[in-house]
Amino acid sequence: MNYLGIDVGGSKIKTGIVNHHGQIIWNGSMPIPPDFPAFKQAIVNLYCSLEGEYHPAGIGISSCGGINPYTGDVTPCIAPSLQYLIGENYYELRSLLPVPIALEKDGNCAALGEKWTGSGKDLESYCALVLGTGLGGGVIYKNQVYEGAHFLAGDVGYGFPSPDAEAGFSGLCAPVQVEQKYEEMTGDKMNIAQMYAARNENAVAARCCESFFMNLANTIVNMQYILDPEAFLLGGGITAWEELIPLLQQTIHALCKKRGLPVTPVVKRCVHQNGANLIGAVYNLKIKENL
Repeated sequence: MNYLGIDVGGSKIKTGIVNHHGQIIWNGSMPIPPDFPAFKQAIVNLYCSLEGEYHPAGIGISSCGGINPYTGDVTPCIAPSLQYLIGENYYELRSLLPVPIALEKDGNCAALGEKWTGSGKDLESYCALVLGTGLGGGVIYKNQVYEGAHFLAGDVGYGFPSPDAEAGFSGLCAPVQVEQKYEEMTGDKMNIAQMYAARNENAVAARCCESFFMNLANTIVNMQYILDPEAFLLGGGITAWEELIPLLQQTIHALCKKRGLPVTPVVKRCVHQNGANLIGAVYNLKIKENL
């Protein structure tokens, strides 16, 4: 049996067909539609284009921003490209499509994807962090998603490191935002891996890269002493960079040693990397719809 996974992010919508083993057997993407009617129609068109070959038995949706996974309502905050979703309801799609639909926030989907077939299979309690346009998060506690009173558990990206800070944790740790700042400062485009490679010859790249690692390490250390998970599982496109996890673990270790902390957080790469949200969205669908 196959399912359609949809990952609504701040810069594009990722799509995939996930089989009952939790494997992505087809994937694609589409641009952010200009308004909510076009958004709904794009998903309907996608389903119809795949129905003949894959026969999806349901649709799992992962979304950035503030959402209520039970009612489908979208609340602030959300990515600038998706502001039109605020006040709308994802479950309007249920009247347009003939299969079950389940919604969950992106951080929880990343956590669930790893629980199903990834790095979280053998862990009872962990936190998944999605590094992309923003800094999303999800918490698994005793093998269940911990949502929080307002469905915000794990969404550290909405927080600020100090009362007078100009940038929140997303601005400090989200790769897309760090890379945008580098472009604003230099006029050139460079991703964090490229910044690290150029750090000895490029002082701006060195500062941006060092700031990224230190801020992400500090965020994780603070979360360790609030949630106390077994591990942090990192997802998002940047996790394809092989040096990310060792460099981050090294930074975390140095920070904990400097502070004399008794526990050093453990970071691991999400097995599914950029596909964790799609797989988790389908796993959420299977759980909620008993599929």
